[in-house]
Amino acid sequence: MNETPNQEISKVTGIYVRVSTNDQNSGLESQIRTLKEYCEKNKIVSYQVFADEGISGAKSSRPGLDRMMAEARQGKIDRVIVYSFSRFARSVTHLLTALEEFRKLNVPFISYTENVDTNSPMGRAFFVVIAAISQLERELIVERVKNGLRNAKAKEAMDDRH
Repeated sequence: MNETPNQEISKVTGIYVRVSTNDQNSGLESQIRTLKEYCEKNKIVSYQVFADEGISGAKSSRPGLDRMMAEARQGKIDRVIVYSFSRFARSVTHLLTALEEFRKLNVPFISYTENVDTNSPMGRAFFVVIAAISQLERELIVERVKNGLRNAKAKEAMDDRH
């Protein structure tokens, strides 16, 4: 039997940075510089910067983010570091969806500003709390929709009587 050795994919740390307007270029440079210094201090030598400039964080699909997520799914990313949650996602739902995917891919997520590392006990606890908040948010939305529909039906019934 002729077996070929498993070819190890060389993994890198994904650094994700974003600014919402083109004139915030210095903000992009500042995020990159800070995260590169973080890598240096933590002896992370192999990293790749994924950047989105002039793109709102409200958009879940962004070119730099999409490239990084594709590489994570291909097993090319060993961890993701962001400057802050707000640079990565603008909604709890988007953040939670991404964190859940990273968890399934076994890719730790680190937020520099919030000092959260999902590979640590506190980071995992944070993930559970944010998941609970997201679930509450979804349930409140469902409840509001139901209340709105009940109110509309009641109003319609009142209008029909008059």
